[in-house]
Amino acid sequence: MMTDQQPNGINLEHVDKDILLDLAMQTHAQSISLFIPTHQRGKEVNEGQDILAFKNHIQRIRQTLEAQSLRSNEITSLMHPLEALLNDTQFWRHQQQGLAVFRNSDFFAIFHSPIPLENSSWLDAKFHLQPLLPFAQRSPVYCLLQISKKGVSLFKADTYTIAPLDLAGSMPSGLEDVTNYYDFDEEVQGRTNGRNGAMAMYASNEDTDTKEKDHLLADYFRLINAAIIEMMGTQNLPLVLASVAYFQPIYHNINTYPNLHKEGLTGNFDHSQPEELHQMAQKLLGDSIDQTKRRFINQYQNSNGSEMVSSDARALLKAGVIGCIDALFLKTETSLWGYFDEITLKTTIHDNRQDGDESLVEKIALLTLLHGGKLYVMDEVNLLENQEPVNMAALFRF
Repeated sequence: MMTDQQPNGINLEHVDKDILLDLAMQTHAQSISLFIPTHQRGKEVNEGQDILAFKNHIQRIRQTLEAQSLRSNEITSLMHPLEALLNDTQFWRHQQQGLAVFRNSDFFAIFHSPIPLENSSWLDAKFHLQPLLPFAQRSPVYCLLQISKKGVSLFKADTYTIAPLDLAGSMPSGLEDVTNYYDFDEEVQGRTNGRNGAMAMYASNEDTDTKEKDHLLADYFRLINAAIIEMMGTQNLPLVLASVAYFQPIYHNINTYPNLHKEGLTGNFDHSQPEELHQMAQKLLGDSIDQTKRRFINQYQNSNGSEMVSSDARALLKAGVIGCIDALFLKTETSLWGYFDEITLKTTIHDNRQDGDESLVEKIALLTLLHGGKLYVMDEVNLLENQEPVNMAALFRF
């Protein structure tokens, strides 16, 4: 649920199904929803580009309010917390990838999004929530293990976030914990040097060198594997290995953790940011670890041609209001405007947004969530082979 009220508004530490439904219950003649992509570092921060984007929306909203013949004190009161953010330098120094702000005369909330958000603002009788719909879907959790000769890092991640886990001395600090006698490189080379530059005393042929290095790696990886087993316990989370290619098969041979992903991230990641690793891991995993989503897609495919599935917006609205959507698949940034009467089930759809219209995409999504259905926002809703992708599709319960 929502966090406690803060002096400068409610800070939404996360957004999920319950938060979205709470926001949907907020209704007021002047409800402001504002979204911008933001930046954590770099030229965009130094030049104040995020502040400028926010300011442009604030000015446009104020002009729209003035055109509605509201009293000046009402406009000032409504806009004050938004305009105050423009001068809050600390606020703009602690952004993520997106910013969402919701404001009416009785409510003010801020959400720092871990993913970019569309650059848009809305003034309506209720909050515009479609940009945040992806946060309503289930986000599988996994771990990412990054190994190099210099040390080990372990991260916990989901679709949107990644955070380091405190290893608290449980992992080896590097290959030197296994041996102090050899300098080690990822590449298979000739003989190595011993401590103080002395030549290591073993046969110098290439096969022997390789076996010696593999033996050292195996000892190193056994320590890591034991720590993984201890830390992960019975969590049963997928684990992705990130390392140079040479490490991968050796670690897999040592590994006893049952959920190590068969494919890993290969490369030298000593200087990579966690966000870079996260992006690569998400691309590698795709939907493979979301078994619930996979099950719904299989059911949709098996039910194709029956009354248990549909991609027709009118049918989805009617199914949503009676609570029979089990899983809804939406294409990212799909738009559909009009009006739906939940009592008479009358549906009006317009090619372009008109005054008084509501987002029917958002309507279908919120009805699905309200009645316990699952929501999946996808780049492409391409569930059936040899058929054109659609903007939305649903699997029904009955």
